[in-house]
Amino acid sequence: MELIQITGFFLGDGFWLDKRAAFSNTNEDLINHYAKTISKIEFRYKLYRRKKPGNRKDEFTLVADKGLSEKIKLELKNMKTKIKNKENSISFLKGIFDAEGTISFASTRRGREIKITNTDKDIIHLVERCLELLKIESRTKREKREGKKECFYVKTYGKSSIKFLNTVRPYKIWSKGYLQGKVNPSYLHLFYNSACRT
Repeated sequence: MELIQITGFFLGDGFWLDKRAAFSNTNEDLINHYAKTISKIEFRYKLYRRKKPGNRKDEFTLVADKGLSEKIKLELKNMKTKIKNKENSISFLKGIFDAEGTISFASTRRGREIKITNTDKDIIHLVERCLELLKIESRTKREKREGKKECFYVKTYGKSSIKFLNTVRPYKIWSKGYLQGKVNPSYLHLFYNSACRT
C-alpha cells in the first residue's frame, strides 16, 4: 500500500533525476513523512535542502535509491490495473492529495471544498476512478490557460469532503503549518474529527 501512495505522490511532485525518482516540495514536514514511508518499506533515499533567495520557502528534495526507483517505474506502468479496490484507491489518493490537493472553506452553500489539480488528464481519470470506488461524489472541471497547458480540477464539497478526509486521511492536512492561514481554526472541526488522525 505504501508503494502505491509513494507513486501517487510522485505523480504530483515527482520527477526523474539521473534515472532516480525524486520528489520536491517546500513542506519540510511532508517530505520527512515520505522519507519515513520510504524507510518503512526498506528502501533508501537522500534528502537535500535548497535555500531560495528572499523570503521564499526553502525547497526540499527527496531522491530515492535505485531499487525504489525501479519499483515506481513498474507501478506507473501498472497503475490503471492497480486501481480496482478500495484499499489501493485510498493509498493512491493519499499520495496524490499530498502532492496536488488543497482544502478550503468557502462562505457559500457548498462550504468545505477538497480539490485535486493536475494538467495530466490520465492522472485525473485515476483520481475520478478512486473516488468512484469509494463512493465519494465529485465534479471535474477543465480550465484553459493562455500560453500554458490546460488544467483539470477534481472537487468534492460539503459532506463528500468530510467523507474524503475521514476515508483517505491524507497526511498533508496535519503537516506542520499547512492549515495555518488557510482555514479559520474555529472551522477545523467541520473538515475532520480528531479520531481520524493517523
